[in-house]
Amino acid sequence: MRAGWWSWRDVADDRLAVPSTPARIVLAVAVATYVYLFATWTIHLHDSYATFGFDFGIYDQGLWLLSRFKRPFITFMGRQLFGDHTSFILLFLVPLYWLLPSAHALLIVQAAVLGLAGVPVFLIAREKLRDELLGAALTVAFLLNPALGWLNLEQFHPDVFEVPLLLFAIWFMTRRNWTGFLVCIGLTLLVKEDVVLTTFTLGLVVAFRYDKRAGLIASGMSMLYAATALWWVLPELNGVGSLNGWRVPYGGPTGFVRTAFTDPGEVLGYLGRDNRPWYTWQLLAPLGLLQLLSPSLALVAVGPLAANVVSTFYYQHRLQYHYTAPIIAVFAAATIFGIAHFRPMALRAAAVGVVVASSAFTSWYWGPATWARHPALLGDLHSPMIPSIRAASRLIPRDAAVSSYYGWGTHLDHRARIYDFPVPWRAQNWGTHTQEGQRLPEADTVDYVMVAPAALDQPDRAILDSIAPEFDVIFDEGGVLVLKRHRQAQSSP
Repeated sequence: MRAGWWSWRDVADDRLAVPSTPARIVLAVAVATYVYLFATWTIHLHDSYATFGFDFGIYDQGLWLLSRFKRPFITFMGRQLFGDHTSFILLFLVPLYWLLPSAHALLIVQAAVLGLAGVPVFLIAREKLRDELLGAALTVAFLLNPALGWLNLEQFHPDVFEVPLLLFAIWFMTRRNWTGFLVCIGLTLLVKEDVVLTTFTLGLVVAFRYDKRAGLIASGMSMLYAATALWWVLPELNGVGSLNGWRVPYGGPTGFVRTAFTDPGEVLGYLGRDNRPWYTWQLLAPLGLLQLLSPSLALVAVGPLAANVVSTFYYQHRLQYHYTAPIIAVFAAATIFGIAHFRPMALRAAAVGVVVASSAFTSWYWGPATWARHPALLGDLHSPMIPSIRAASRLIPRDAAVSSYYGWGTHLDHRARIYDFPVPWRAQNWGTHTQEGQRLPEADTVDYVMVAPAALDQPDRAILDSIAPEFDVIFDEGGVLVLKRHRQAQSSP
């Protein structure tokens, strides 16, 4: 008997998908429009000095160092690039920095990666729904998803690669192409160590529903990568392994589980606070809740969703941040699988209409685009301070060590040493956080300081005043101050 829409089983459909030129035109236009708009908006953000060392500067400095065959020690955070997260996927971008060593290139790549994620959405929909026009419509809905828009506008994060890679893995799954599936799983694991929460579960789904061998290999790869990353790579590079255990409440994972049994009311109350239920709703609603029609595939997103909801870290349960990446991909695919449970094409078309309407409305209501109810702030390219910032930046040699105002560092980070003032005179978010508030040895090696004195708070202004005797003022215009050390640096880091 054929499975009903309530079944956890996949649904087979022997109808052929008829090629549609209009559908493919819609697909191409939607993807191209998305890439153009979001590349333009993110470049606007950067050019208006609204990108920051955390996190954009981390990746821009890291890729520049790697492209110059230098050790990728990121002075914004005092850690090795891959000791922060095992984002080895970034190595594929190093050749780009040989040809175009620009922060703009990174932003264009990000927009292209997320825009082109619409292609596997189209392919999955064509495979499951047997209608290219429906696939094109779902691609448009996917690109309108407010979570996807915010992911793109949050400067740059390698997490964006998870979206197309997971979607392509699921497409290969539908085609029973297990070589392609496992290649995508392997590449996805290179994005970040925590993606195993998704790939491990997806492997189990494949093992139970499609191909036992391929699924178990995918889950095994996930477990092996997690063990390697957490117990070898990260400890080797930063000395302590993962730095995010503090984000689990009640003393860490063990304490959380213990509290869930001993005081479940406390845990339920915690999960109901600080935007957590609303965050979950914001991820479900743009797809009209239709991802719930494919519960087994939707459950692949439970790992990252639970990690975000449980976390004490504010950003993890806000739609505006990059922690949504794997959830966006899985929910998009689950929606298509859910709609495929409706056999009549008229019902499928109606369900797609619900998704398009939901995505369009939530894009306006919650999204960051210029047409949204509350669009993201893109910065002011005509700010009178920008000419002064640019003039001051030209005074700083490319090989000099600099401590700069945090909004300017990403324009100065193609160098070995760049710090967010007041670092290194007072450590903030530095290393493994054991030196917070301390003066670092690197303070004696800083050649230039570039800050906006009026924007500094009292403690930072006190630090600026205390180091002034060691420096000469070489620029002081338009609210921008540049200091140059007037004695030879004592040591090198």
